[in-house]
Amino acid sequence: MQNKYSFLIIALLSLSFIETKAQEKINKDVKVVREYTPTVSDAYKVNYMPEVDDSITTRPTFNYRILSTSIITDYQPSLITPAKIQTSREQRLLKSYVKGGVGNYGTILGEIGYNILESEPFLLGLNIGHTTSLSELKLEDDTRVKAPFHDTWANAAFKHFFDDKTLSVDLGFLHNMYKYYGMQTLDNELPYFLPGSSVPTNGSQLQHDDSQRLSGFDISVGLNNNTVDDRKTAYNADFAFSSFGNLSGVNQNGIKLSGNIKHPVNNLIFGLDAKVETYKNNVPDSIGPMFSFNERSLTLIQATPSVNFTFDNASLKVGVLIGGQIDTEGDRFFVAPDIFGQLTVVEGIVSIYGGMDGNLSMNDYRSVIYDNPFISPDINVKSSLYGLNLFAGIEGNFSSSTSFSSGLEYSFFNDEHFFVNKYYSTQPETSSVPAVLHYTNLFEPVYDDGTLLKVKGELLFRPKQELELLLHGTYFGWNLDSEVAAWHKPEVEIGLKGDWDFNEHLTIKGGISYLGKRKAFDLEADNFQKTLDGVVDFNLGGDYRFSKQWSFWANLNNIAASKYYKWNGYPSQRFNVQAGIVYSF
Repeated sequence: MQNKYSFLIIALLSLSFIETKAQEKINKDVKVVREYTPTVSDAYKVNYMPEVDDSITTRPTFNYRILSTSIITDYQPSLITPAKIQTSREQRLLKSYVKGGVGNYGTILGEIGYNILESEPFLLGLNIGHTTSLSELKLEDDTRVKAPFHDTWANAAFKHFFDDKTLSVDLGFLHNMYKYYGMQTLDNELPYFLPGSSVPTNGSQLQHDDSQRLSGFDISVGLNNNTVDDRKTAYNADFAFSSFGNLSGVNQNGIKLSGNIKHPVNNLIFGLDAKVETYKNNVPDSIGPMFSFNERSLTLIQATPSVNFTFDNASLKVGVLIGGQIDTEGDRFFVAPDIFGQLTVVEGIVSIYGGMDGNLSMNDYRSVIYDNPFISPDINVKSSLYGLNLFAGIEGNFSSSTSFSSGLEYSFFNDEHFFVNKYYSTQPETSSVPAVLHYTNLFEPVYDDGTLLKVKGELLFRPKQELELLLHGTYFGWNLDSEVAAWHKPEVEIGLKGDWDFNEHLTIKGGISYLGKRKAFDLEADNFQKTLDGVVDFNLGGDYRFSKQWSFWANLNNIAASKYYKWNGYPSQRFNVQAGIVYSF
């Protein structure tokens, strides 16, 4: 027995000696290279996270356009990029509601929204609305004209959530009616000569129908996986079909297939964005001497492969845009770089970015007529190629409540279009007798090449959750090869807007904006240029909630009663007010 215990003691001492020797070989020194800072890949810091505005008077956001907006500018606010939050199961819809209201200029509006609030498998939102305005406006020669419009829309948005994917389906219908009420100088009794013709046409034959009607239907289906992990493959795919028609007899159908995929390999992320877009116009026979319709087929094929590099305080995307367009207005093939880099100078405070890219602006028939509803309906507009865009900027936070962003872009473009009034001459082109030119209230495009310098800045101030102010400004410096001015394009846009949840019952929203002077082509003016005055537009609105079911709303637009022209000859509504009630259920 004693030998057994002796053997056990010897064995334990041996193991202790072996362990001690093994431990002596371990280097216990710890070198701290830098303080540990956890980061989330592919995210950008902002001073607040996205949140839901719980106003019962706000309907779900749908993609539709109403022709009755006030100042419509090229400015598109681009706030400091928010954190990328996966919304597949976080999205919430507002309550269902019925909204009605009236206003001056003979305005009546109504709207219904029905939402199935967030459930485990799906979301559903429906929205139907109509606005009518029977306004009368005064032209430059003090003539009073009727300028009514009628806008109707219907939308449905559906999302179904699977374990690792989200299926979305969106349907939209839009119907607009309006008049060509702008000023024109055509004389019904005078003869006019069309380009290339030596036979005169009486002015009365060049007077078009004074009304237009637009109808559009859209459906899109999307599928994406729900990963936000950079170590996993992420993808999404979309299919869209659109149909459009107007009172002039033009119909357009379009199909779009698009998608992207990002696949990680070690510390790199390989990406591919691709799309195929095609449109087909069907047109009526030419209408008299005035309109000469042409069919159009337009197809765009585009792919952008890229590689993304991630460093400690920086990221870099390197890719190339390859595309081709088959178009009755002219085929083209284009290649452009797609490079974007960002460097964090001070974590959470400031970062800088820069890069270069290019794009082709697809000007299909429908998109152009919604851009300028008073364009001549027999016009097809060529696509605009921005072969190289150089950009750089800085963004960050002054404090937890103040964010800023500023940047500049310098672009080289071909075939950018600018709108001018259509003119007719009282003499044929071959005549040596000086001609008298009269213009219509329809527009047509002129094209030019050149460069564009854009300088922009934004300042977002949110001292508390209930109050938000956004100041933004943009300068546009157009340099054209042939045209003497960038017709109807402003040189500067400045705006300040704010939202204030005063208390649980009252929400106030307001804004003031300035649209700079613009030039309109006018052969009767000095140097063929007419100056459209700059415009100050001041708007104020509010919602007052009496209870969970009932609320009152009011909007005051163009409070300064500015008389302005977005398009030459077309005055917009001056001071107008709308008010109504909302019932939520």
